[in-house]
Amino acid sequence: ETLSAVIIEPVVGATLGAVVSPDGYLARIREICDRYGILYIDDEVMAGMGRTGRWFAVEHWDVKPDLMVLGKGMSGGYFPLSAVAARAEIVEKLKEKTGGFTHGHTYSHHPVACAVGLAVIRFLQKHGLVEQCRKRGEYLLKRLEELKSFPFVGDVRGKGLMAAVEFVKDRRTKEPFPRSAQFAEKVVQAAMENGLVLYPGSGFVDGVNGDMVMVGPPFIVEEKQIDEILDLLKTSLSRAERELP
Repeated sequence: ETLSAVIIEPVVGATLGAVVSPDGYLARIREICDRYGILYIDDEVMAGMGRTGRWFAVEHWDVKPDLMVLGKGMSGGYFPLSAVAARAEIVEKLKEKTGGFTHGHTYSHHPVACAVGLAVIRFLQKHGLVEQCRKRGEYLLKRLEELKSFPFVGDVRGKGLMAAVEFVKDRRTKEPFPRSAQFAEKVVQAAMENGLVLYPGSGFVDGVNGDMVMVGPPFIVEEKQIDEILDLLKTSLSRAERELP
């Protein structure tokens, strides 16, 4: 009676660090939304546009949302661009109830941004980069599993070229490092000095504690470059380990 919509990332981005929805989870959400007339909004801002090995991450589970939000990879980082896609029946309902479908705003419909978006889509299609994300992602995750040789690596996860490595104080209990240790920051700093850029994240365990880094190579990455990423990451983790109290 009080819920109008749910917003879900099928592969969670910076908030949790490439956490992949369990099989059956999104289908169950879709079923509940249908039963109670709730809109299902699919957040593809970070995971969409090919990064997980499908054009949209939700496609991995064959679930169709009511609305979809897109951005980031939509323009390949060359120009600010985002979009909202909606089912036709939702658009028609808005027109029916309001007398029209007003969607023009001050900074929307920028012709240069749209041209960039079209160019990116055509490039991805021409060079088969979405499928390449799938293949390279499988190799990346396979190589990242090697990091479990470090006692503080609690999890390796992701889909396609959207991956993350979680760090823990105790692997058995998954107890996180205290935030005061700033372990993720230590890893990122060491990696930066070694020539590797990582995306840090923290606080996802209880709002304060929890350390991870995301690894998101470009779609054109080659296997030999993934090997280089792993070499640099291992070196960086070894340095961060030496700085532990």
